[in-house]
Amino acid sequence: MPFMSILKRLTGATGEETTAAEQPAAATNEPTKAQESPETPTLIPPPPPKTPLSKAAPSSTSITSLRTQVETEKQNASSTSMYRDFTGGGHADAGHWNDPPTVVFKQPAAKKKPANDAESETSFMLVDNAVTPNASNVAAGTPSVDVPEGREEQNSVITNKLDDAMRSLNANIADTSMNKRMVDDTEKRLALLKERLLVLDDSLATSVCQIALLIDKGLLLEAADAHRNLMQSGHESELKWLVGIKRLIELCQKSCA
Repeated sequence: MPFMSILKRLTGATGEETTAAEQPAAATNEPTKAQESPETPTLIPPPPPKTPLSKAAPSSTSITSLRTQVETEKQNASSTSMYRDFTGGGHADAGHWNDPPTVVFKQPAAKKKPANDAESETSFMLVDNAVTPNASNVAAGTPSVDVPEGREEQNSVITNKLDDAMRSLNANIADTSMNKRMVDDTEKRLALLKERLLVLDDSLATSVCQIALLIDKGLLLEAADAHRNLMQSGHESELKWLVGIKRLIELCQKSCA
């Protein structure tokens, strides 16, 4: 028993020493707290920055008011400003809403055409002014020729007098290539006249007979004037041989020059 009591005492002393040794070690491991002075101010961290506010979307009320303002300005503007022509003026300013502007639709003045324009154009193609004189150049007292009354006699005069003129022309005109082509073309056209003598109306045959007699007498200016008057009276279907008579007159004038 004394041994057990001694063991207990030894065990209790060892436990106290271990506790005393652990306490200074624990005290050594703990950080030393600074003594707070009552005079040192407490530092407060700054507040966090404020989040920027996003732009507010326009409200429907502001859009409606803006639209109303625009419509009001359009209504107050002058409606005549939309009716301007390219000259800068506006026909609506004077109150003429439906009237077309005279500046744009002004019709040009019509050109005056001379009398017998169609006839003069036809005669211009067939009659050369350099060869054929104007009516004013023909004397008032132009000698007339005796035209036979019978149709057969007229046809005979036309054939004989035109053949005589062609023979005289071939003998007197200068022998050049240009004149030769014109003479050949004239002979072909006069041949067409001989073929149509029987079907020509009486007035046309009488006029051709008169021209043939004037050519035979050397009255070439009078013959050209009579040919021009004949062309102005129509006869478009007989243009081929009528041009032949015109060429015959021109060639006779050249041979006499």
